[in-house]
Amino acid sequence: MPDDRRESFYHQRVSECGPRYAGFDLLSTRTALDFLYTYDVFHQATGRYMADYGLSKSSLNILLLLRHGPRNGMQLHDLGDLLLVSRANITGLIDSLQERGWVRRVVDENDRRVRYARITEKAESVLDEFMPVHFRHLRLLLQDLSGEEKETLSALLRKARRSITRHLPASRAAREA
Repeated sequence: MPDDRRESFYHQRVSECGPRYAGFDLLSTRTALDFLYTYDVFHQATGRYMADYGLSKSSLNILLLLRHGPRNGMQLHDLGDLLLVSRANITGLIDSLQERGWVRRVVDENDRRVRYARITEKAESVLDEFMPVHFRHLRLLLQDLSGEEKETLSALLRKARRSITRHLPASRAAREA
């Protein structure tokens, strides 16, 4: 396993420097650091093999939504609402996928203002090749966790996500309005 210098560096700095700030809670801060660091490591690991297929997290997410969504495709705002990643540039993502021949835009027959994104056969082929590789890698990356540990971790992550969502602080601008 590679040297985990980042983890020890940040945990040490938090322990040393955090107490000087009002409201500091060591356990919450360490938990947040571990969450962020684990996400970063996971993102890097999956990004390596996704790139071999010309995929990113965002593009994979969109293609899977389109593949397993409504037959007539999905409107861009619906895709944006369902993305597991930033939806800030959904139009740019769809443009990029369309340029690659993986997505096409279709005008609604009943309302010309409505446009759908649909997955192409070319993208379906990429997914057919990629998904078994992806599932093998996920199993490999998490093989040191037992089934029970994976269930516990998933439950804790869902609980943390609900807590974060419930207690999400308003921006400074919203507080001052």
